[in-house]
Amino acid sequence: MDGLMTVRKGRSVCWVREDGPLTLTVPGADSAYAQGDLLFVLTVSPPALPHRLTVFGRDGMPLAELPPPPGHVFQYLSRHIEAGMSVVCAAEVPAEQWPDWHFGYDSQKRALVRLGPAY
Repeated sequence: MDGLMTVRKGRSVCWVREDGPLTLTVPGADSAYAQGDLLFVLTVSPPALPHRLTVFGRDGMPLAELPPPPGHVFQYLSRHIEAGMSVVCAAEVPAEQWPDWHFGYDSQKRALVRLGPAY
């Protein structure tokens, strides 16, 4: 992970970077993951599972706001050995006999792409 993050559940995310901290007000903030110049924040609407992934640039401006992939629900942010940041999603109907999948962020398409099963 690049930089340290502090998540004040449901309220904000503080991203401490080399050039100083950046605090973002993110209603529903559940977890965060920094990678390079991007900050990924998963938000939740209690009591449901996290429902939105927002990608912020280094300046704190949102670059993308993504819903779960079709047929999936967000579970948590994780690290994928090849892609770095991933969001683990549960399939509403298990795909290929597997219930949980890693999805990575494709910055060119500003979309989530399936990476592989989550163990």
